[in-house]
Amino acid sequence: MARQLKSIECSAQPLCISFHPFRDVVAAGLVDGTVEVHDLVALDQKTNNQTNNDEMDDEDSNNKEEEQDTILSSIFVAKETTKAASNSKMLAKMDDASASAKKAAQGPSCRSVLFSDSTTSGNDSNALNSGGRHLFTACNGGSIRSLDTERVCSLDPSQHDSAITWSIENAHHVGISNLYQLPQYSPSGPLLVTGDDAGAVRLWDVRICGGGNNNKHNNKNSKQNPFDDLMKPPQGCVMQWKVNHDYITDFTSSKDGSHLLATSADGTLSIFDVRYMNRKHTPKSVILPEVDLSNPNTNQQPPKNTWEKSGYAQSENQEDELLSMCLLKNSSKVLCGSQQGILSLFSYGIWSDISDRFPGHPQSVDALLKIDEDTVLTGSSDGLVRAVQLLPNALLGVLGSHEGFPVEALGWSAGRKMVGSLSHDEYIRLWDGSFLNDDGDDDDSMDEMQESAINKNAKPCGTKDDDSDDWEDLDGDEDMNDSDDDSDDDSSEGGAKSKKPKQIFKSANEEFFQDL
Repeated sequence: MARQLKSIECSAQPLCISFHPFRDVVAAGLVDGTVEVHDLVALDQKTNNQTNNDEMDDEDSNNKEEEQDTILSSIFVAKETTKAASNSKMLAKMDDASASAKKAAQGPSCRSVLFSDSTTSGNDSNALNSGGRHLFTACNGGSIRSLDTERVCSLDPSQHDSAITWSIENAHHVGISNLYQLPQYSPSGPLLVTGDDAGAVRLWDVRICGGGNNNKHNNKNSKQNPFDDLMKPPQGCVMQWKVNHDYITDFTSSKDGSHLLATSADGTLSIFDVRYMNRKHTPKSVILPEVDLSNPNTNQQPPKNTWEKSGYAQSENQEDELLSMCLLKNSSKVLCGSQQGILSLFSYGIWSDISDRFPGHPQSVDALLKIDEDTVLTGSSDGLVRAVQLLPNALLGVLGSHEGFPVEALGWSAGRKMVGSLSHDEYIRLWDGSFLNDDGDDDDSMDEMQESAINKNAKPCGTKDDDSDDWEDLDGDEDMNDSDDDSDDDSSEGGAKSKKPKQIFKSANEEFFQDL
């Protein structure tokens, strides 16, 4: 296992995290509707002080150690419970999304946070200078907000009150499940992307968002029928697709930023052409009729030629929820984690069905984090963070454990120095990820990960009774190697070298003389 660093304790259970692309800070969206920003530098100093105290073996040093708080700010960003909230519940029922209606009836929570320009290219100096200037938040009430990073990270509490630069209360009629931002080099620019519980995907131009127009519009029409503007997107929304029938789980974009990929809990992978909105005489909203997923007799034929007509393509239903996604093999493969613990691989450009699959996780794969073009970190519901190699498929080891609680999110810190993970508690666990960035320099650390995958008390991949499980063979081979080593050690006397194994097959010379 990798070295576990000092964990960050939040005031409530965190639902999502986002590391600043260039500064040592992390933002967490909490279940109570607030967003907290923590300083990783103060955490590193606290960890070093604790390490020095342990080396001194002084019992009184821990009592004299001063407590250092890593929190920089805590701002409430969720949508307040007003009459607009009841309108959101009615709109959720109109979409036949019972699960979404139940989520809207729950208390306010911040579901997704994202620092701006987190996917910028390292060669763009302008992007590097402006990266992380804003912090975007999305909540279960359907609102999105933009916060000024400098004010959020300020040590002056008076700056936190004016940190929100703009907000859209009714960005979605149901809860927002995911946030993403297209890269700077995208043909449509760094548009903000949101996905909600009903499967809708909207693109936002942050330059025209906010400005108070949305709030004035809501106050002006507060006495009108809430269904009047149901199909009208708010100001700042430049494009929307409603082709999925369940909540959006993850986003990513193509290498050139022209395609937006989205996974959904309805078991499909959707690909959107962001250049479609720039064509002439094209609609700014593409909406498919709703499908009753609870009725197995519903056989609706998917529309044809959707890429040219509506700017999107969709895979066949995988009959399993797709929960996470990332690009591998120089963007030639799309890796998706599923509810059944299967890693599904799509060949880029061939979206009808998967080209390969890698079973083995005993439970669902809720999070994926790319290490390089061949390796990813997987966060599973069994509480383990694993390092997995794809094509050829292999389990490399276990990075860390959440003691049986599901791993909900993974993320890289600035400079890829540490890996952050979330579970069903109030802590952001941090792991040393420096050895994952080196090429062959830290083979000992990788060997330790491989040994921990076999010797750890928690069951690694392959403990599930499945004939198609490839990782059971891996564990079996390791056990065979261990048994061979034990037999060799028993045959040795006084620590001497083990004897050569007995020759089973005779040489050609022996067979020749035996015939004579």
